[in-house]
Amino acid sequence: VIDLFEEARGMELDERLRTERRGHWLASDLMRAATSDGHASLGWAEAGRIQPGALADFVTVGLDSVRMAGWDSESLLETVVFAANAPDVTDVVVGGRRVVDGGRHTSVADVPAALHDSIRAVVS
Repeated sequence: VIDLFEEARGMELDERLRTERRGHWLASDLMRAATSDGHASLGWAEAGRIQPGALADFVTVGLDSVRMAGWDSESLLETVVFAANAPDVTDVVVGGRRVVDGGRHTSVADVPAALHDSIRAVVS
């Protein structure tokens, strides 16, 4: 499973198991770790944030799924970090180029089949 939200949540949840207490990181800390800090760890300091000169890599998250129910402007980041999943991502922009638009990949017609074929090629 490739899911930035699951990875961020996993950091908190694993620490909860280890220490038997909640609240190790704020949602903003986990989002930063998954975005700008993650890019920096890969040597891409110009990515992972929205500002002039940075790479335009970002996603939009739909707010209409059951996972996002109850959000408001004060809790939106917490709702996204602790409840959203990859299926909630509606649009993806990489280097300023839209690769997912309204939940549909713009250059791969059948993503599940392409992924299946790629995995089979590696493991066969």
